[in-house]
Amino acid sequence: MTHKTLISLFLWLASLPLFAQTAGDSIPTERRFPLTSFIVPATLAGGGAALLGHPNREPFKSTGHVSSADDYLRFGPYGLRVALQLAGVKPAVNLGDEIAVTVLSNVAMAGVTEVFKRTINSTRPDGSDRRSFPSGHAAVAFTGAELLHQAYKHKSPWISIAGYVLASATSVLRVANEKHHWADVLAGAGIGIASVKITYAVYPVIKRKLQHHRKQPAS
Repeated sequence: MTHKTLISLFLWLASLPLFAQTAGDSIPTERRFPLTSFIVPATLAGGGAALLGHPNREPFKSTGHVSSADDYLRFGPYGLRVALQLAGVKPAVNLGDEIAVTVLSNVAMAGVTEVFKRTINSTRPDGSDRRSFPSGHAAVAFTGAELLHQAYKHKSPWISIAGYVLASATSVLRVANEKHHWADVLAGAGIGIASVKITYAVYPVIKRKLQHHRKQPAS
């Protein structure tokens, strides 16, 4: 497949925050479940599921080991968030809420990813093991990118795009390094984004119940 296809896929993944942004994505004060915000992750996960077991349908083939940068790039969006905070750029939520949604999102992402890896047992392109689907690297990277997007989309869309560029680069390298099929990284991206959006939907309920419990007098 031509480099144009590779570049097009990379740019499409990197531009996801422009399509995914909805008014219901910020942490709400009332219980809401913005289903429209799940269109993008559902499309990614669905695309990955459709390609699963059909490598000939994928946009292009792996080319062999290219770089080990993907092992570090997956944490790029998280590093960018820390750098922005150290620079004094305030996120949309307070530090306590930001830590909470980060932890909950990553726990959800890791749990779902591990369940699918153990259940599906898909062989990696390089044959090293049967933990190919979905891509954990892509899931981590896109969880970080979506968290960055939610925290700083009110500042500049370029911050969101930067996070998604790092996540997209991670995914492309996983395929190029023969560690994953495209089905794996698409599903991983969808799981990562969905984990954050679900957390943003349910976190207000969890927080409210915890606050109510703390206010109750001890018996």
